[in-house]
Amino acid sequence: MDKIITGSLCLLICFLNLSEGQTAWTKYSNNPVMIHINLITEFYAIGQPTVIMENDTFKMWYAAAGIDHRGRILYAYSTDGINWTKYQNGAVVLNIGSAGQWDSKWLDTPEIVRTPTDYKLYYFGDDVDTSPPHNAAIGLASSANGINWTKYVNNPVLTKGDSVQWDGRWIESPAVIYDNGIYKMWYTGVGYDWRIKIGYATSPDGITWTKYINNPVLSIGPSGTWDDMWVGVPAVIQRNNRFELWYSALSEADLTNGRYDTIRIGFATSNDGINWTKYSGNPVLSTLTPPYNPAVDSSGPWAPDVVFDGTGYRMWYETAAGFCYATATLGIEEDKLVHVDSKLKISPNPFQYSTTISFPGNFSIKIFDICGNLIRKLNGRSRIVWNGKDKSGNKIKNGIYLLVIKNSSTELCQKIISNK
Repeated sequence: MDKIITGSLCLLICFLNLSEGQTAWTKYSNNPVMIHINLITEFYAIGQPTVIMENDTFKMWYAAAGIDHRGRILYAYSTDGINWTKYQNGAVVLNIGSAGQWDSKWLDTPEIVRTPTDYKLYYFGDDVDTSPPHNAAIGLASSANGINWTKYVNNPVLTKGDSVQWDGRWIESPAVIYDNGIYKMWYTGVGYDWRIKIGYATSPDGITWTKYINNPVLSIGPSGTWDDMWVGVPAVIQRNNRFELWYSALSEADLTNGRYDTIRIGFATSNDGINWTKYSGNPVLSTLTPPYNPAVDSSGPWAPDVVFDGTGYRMWYETAAGFCYATATLGIEEDKLVHVDSKLKISPNPFQYSTTISFPGNFSIKIFDICGNLIRKLNGRSRIVWNGKDKSGNKIKNGIYLLVIKNSSTELCQKIISNK
C-alpha cells in the first residue's frame, strides 16, 4: 500500500493530538450584516440564525416575529457571509401549525442539518406565545431543497422533562450533528429554578430521541462567575475528531442588576460530546469586545452559530440591531499545519459530498488519510472536482485528509475535512 512519510504529515499527526486553542474573535466593523425589514414577517425582530456552507454559498435559516406576533422560519443566502439575500424578500419557509396543533402560535430557534438525502430542520414550537412558554417542545421538518418543508407528522420529537427535572419548564435551541449515521443533539433546558443548562440526546433516525441519562452535559459555573445563571443556546461543530461548542451565558449578578446587555459567549470542547471542558479564557465574545457600539451590540451577543470554512471560523449572532458577524483564525499550533498558497482554492472545506480544488496550470493531487495511506490520485488543469470517493469508488469516511498538490513549480500540503 502506498504511503506518504513526510514532515508535513508527521506534523499533522502530532498536532492533531494537541488542544485546540480558541483564538480571539474579531467583530465585523460594519455590523449588523442583517436587519429586519419586512414589515409583515419580521415586524418585531429576527433571531437565532443557523448557517451551513454549501458550494461556496452560505445558507441561513432564522426565526422572525411577524406583525401578528407569531414566530416563523425564514431563509437567506450569501456568498461572503456578510451580504445576505433574503428568500423572496423575507417570505416564510416554515409556518406555524393550524389551530389546535402543538406549534400553532410560535416557531423559533431553528437548527439546520444536511444529511446525504435531505435537509432537516429542528425547531422550537408552542401553542401559546406567552413567556414563559407552556408547552414548548422541539419539532422536525424535512426538505429536498431547504425551502419547501414538510413537518414530521408525529411532532414534536423531543419534549421537556417533568417539573422536578432540570429541563422541566421548557426546552429549545437544538444544535444537531449527523455523525456516521447517528444524530446527536445538544439542547437548552430550563428548570423551575430558572437555571438554564445544556443537555444531550441521540437518535438513529433523527426522529426517535433518547436523552442522556446524566443530563445536563454543560452546566452553569460556580456562584459568582460570569456564567452562573444561564448556559444555553449551543452551537456545535465537529472538527479534528472532537466537538467544539459555543454557548450564550448570563450571571446571576447580571440578572439581579437588570443588565441584559452583558450577555457573553463561551467556548467548550469535548472528545465524546458528553464530557465538556470550558475554555480557560472564557468568555470569548461579549458586548464590550471591540469595536464596541451600543447601538449595535446591545442585548447581545446571543444565539451564536459557527461555521469552519477550512482556514478559520465564522460566527453569526443575534443582537437587538439584528444579526452581527465575527471571525476567528486558527490557534497557533494548528495554524502551523496549514500550508496554503494564495493561488490555491479549496471549496467547500469541510465538505459533505464533493469539493473543488483550483490551482494554476496542470496539477496533480494525491489524497492521504491521517495514517498516511494513499486513497486517491487526481489530475487536471486549473480545476479538479473530487467526489469524496477513494480509488475503489467507495465513499470515504468522515475525518481529516491530507492533499499533496503539485504543479510544475510548486508542491503544497493542505488539510481537508470530510463531514457528511
